[in-house]
Amino acid sequence: MRYTATGQPAPVNDRFIAAVEHAVERYGKDEQQPVPPPAPGPVDVARLAIPSLGVDSPVARLGLDAFGRLDVPQDTKTIGWNPAYNDIPGTGGATFFAAHFEYGGRPGVFNKISTLQPGDQVAVTLSDGSVQRYAVTSAVDYTIAQVDMGAVLFGREGTESITLMTCSGPPNADGYPMRTVVLATRVE
Repeated sequence: MRYTATGQPAPVNDRFIAAVEHAVERYGKDEQQPVPPPAPGPVDVARLAIPSLGVDSPVARLGLDAFGRLDVPQDTKTIGWNPAYNDIPGTGGATFFAAHFEYGGRPGVFNKISTLQPGDQVAVTLSDGSVQRYAVTSAVDYTIAQVDMGAVLFGREGTESITLMTCSGPPNADGYPMRTVVLATRVE
């Protein structure tokens, strides 16, 4: 978790642990005010490209929705980034991106990320024009209950990485029961 005002990591103490446990228990159940993303810094994420899939899309800064969940783009072309919960690519940490598999009956920008193979390239362009490059290490489908969002958001300790995530699996009355999670590590 991070402080909303500063975007800095919150200290891990009993209060933090209790807040996390409460949030997990109430996830998606209690409507509240949506939380906007923090104000942009001097460098921001601009685009994400996956050449093997023909993806080259804008990245939008997002916050939390009215149920306290990470917000997602409301179209088929935009990739979401929640800057309050992860790092700017190229700074040594982990960055999480989410986009739709399908939206409004049309394929979303992450519709084919489950087909990514180890070694496939992902390029993240920042607002200063620099490009950070990553190589896919895995693409795995998980049931929603299996997804460890802490691990997804904060990545592998000591490894600069990005995580791409989208809905997957055959849809049912509640939506898509699975999530495709793609991990990629920085390449020079």
